[in-house]
Amino acid sequence: YVSMAARGPWIITTKGAVLHDNGGYGMLGFGHVPEPIIAAMTKPQVMANVMTPSFAQLKLSKALAREIGQTHDGGCPFSHFVAMNSGSESVSVATRIADVNAKILTDEGGRHAGKSVKKMSLSGGFHGRTGRPAMFSDSCRGSYGKYLASFRTEELLTVEPNDIGDLETHFAKADTEGYFIEALFIEPVMGEGNPGVAITPEFYIAARELTKKHGSVLLVDSIQAGLRSTGYLSVIDYPGFQNLEAPDMETYSKALNAGQYPLSILAMTPGASELYRKGIYGNTMTANPRAMDIGTAVLDMVTPEIRKNIVERGEEFVEKLKALSVELEGAITNVEGTGLLFSCELDPRFKAYGTDSLEEFMRMKGIGVVHGGENSLRFTPHFQVTSEEVDLIIDQVRNAVLKGPQAGQA
Repeated sequence: YVSMAARGPWIITTKGAVLHDNGGYGMLGFGHVPEPIIAAMTKPQVMANVMTPSFAQLKLSKALAREIGQTHDGGCPFSHFVAMNSGSESVSVATRIADVNAKILTDEGGRHAGKSVKKMSLSGGFHGRTGRPAMFSDSCRGSYGKYLASFRTEELLTVEPNDIGDLETHFAKADTEGYFIEALFIEPVMGEGNPGVAITPEFYIAARELTKKHGSVLLVDSIQAGLRSTGYLSVIDYPGFQNLEAPDMETYSKALNAGQYPLSILAMTPGASELYRKGIYGNTMTANPRAMDIGTAVLDMVTPEIRKNIVERGEEFVEKLKALSVELEGAITNVEGTGLLFSCELDPRFKAYGTDSLEEFMRMKGIGVVHGGENSLRFTPHFQVTSEEVDLIIDQVRNAVLKGPQAGQA
């Protein structure tokens, strides 16, 4: 369909159809055309050289420092924030900083002098589609390896999510075989490979300890999970993480830019920020003041009631999808979810995406949804979603399974 107008979670198409939108890849936390965001985006702004300091930069930095660490024992652990464009770009900057660290440690005289360098992320992990972020993204490696020559020599070590033994084995192997793991990238809640699966505090503790011991950089990629999964932007404010040591770096984007204007943030601890070297990165639209005004407006909109609704409606969705799985006797094989980032995996007799899929069928019946994982429907509703809307979506999932197409059927 082609959209003509939208407001909140609702879209009107050029044909006059009405859809409830749950498929914006996590960006539209406040729905379409949120008035405070539009007001921030349209006010007069100096854009002559956006890389110079601005009041918008100061306001967003203060807003981020207030938001991050508000439930954490140590408060906000990040001393520096870098504002970039898309989420993938903030990860690109993070990879440059990890690269600096790798060179220091593997150069002559370094702790890992002369060793080859490898990357590590989670099985099914996703960190962007540009340059080095793509090389850390296991969820897309099938296509990249098939078509891109640059991936012939790129070796990515992958760890099963929440498998501490697997993580320990990989770091032990690096020591015995003599290579250096430059960085471990993890999503606190997976957005692509297995949408809705959350990292446990125990796994995170092991990741933090092993990366510090080895000398690796630890990046938490909260681009899709930030705000959407627990109501908090940073992993350090998640339940069970409030007394844990922060990662070296953390990235945010989708919900923070409200789906209205490209903005991503790379947050750095003092140690990570000290690794940055002048000349290793630059961008015409870095620290865009208009984008940063939007980020500040989004954080101002996140109230205790919004945070509570994200958690409670997320629990309601998962509970009702699991009940639907029982009712439909095997059509839904698994349900995963953390807050308002959740998915239901379909039996192979159903297609999650493409022509004659349940994704397509549900859109035609008025529910905007996207696919994720191997064969799952992925949902990212707006933050103020109601129980009535929950029931609407569950009813349409049921309808799609019972009346929609099955794989191989026209």
